[in-house]
Parts: sequence; C-alpha cells; structure tokens
Amino acid sequence: MYGVSSATARPGLPGPVRLVRAGLGGPLLHPIALMNRNVGVFGVHLGRMWQDTEKTLGWAARLLTGVAEGWVRPHVDRVFPLEQAAAAHAYLEARRNLGKVVLVP
Repeated sequence: MYGVSSATARPGLPGPVRLVRAGLGGPLLHPIALMNRNVGVFGVHLGRMWQDTEKTLGWAARLLTGVAEGWVRPHVDRVFPLEQAAAAHAYLEARRNLGKVVLVP
C-alpha cells in the first residue's frame, strides 16, 4: 500500500479503524499467485524512518538516479497550469488522480 492518506486524512472514525478499513478495501494478495507471476509486495512506513536519515537519503538518491537514467518513470495523471493550482489541489483532494499531478509554469 502506498500513501494510505485516506486512512488518516478524514474525520470520523478513529485512525486505526480507518486504517483497517483501508486495508480491507485493497486487493487480496495471495502468495502463490504472486510467485506464479514473479512479482512481490513490500512495505515501508516512512513515518517510522525520520531518525534514519542516511537510509532515507540513500533511497531518494537511488530513485533520482532512476529518474535521470529513465528506469523510474512516474505516471503523470494530469498536468495543470500554475494558474489553476487551486483546481489541481481540488482534483487531489477529491482523490481523482491515479498518478502524479503536475503544475507547470
């Protein structure tokens, strides 16, 4: 799971209950099915990594290298002109994006 902000960003139910609800709403990942497709799943909780700056910076450097070399290609869902920053923010808040939302000058 990446960016489980829906479990923490909304009022109402307590955070742990929202987190369980978000987890149950995701896809079921059966280990045999994953192995048959030669894919895997791993998790990182960056909120627990604040004290491990060296590791986090190393990961960031590796990702930026991947972007520069072209083997990391983030999916851009939508591009907004800077003048439409409020609309871009509303688009994000409505959780309509399935990738990055980019502002351009």
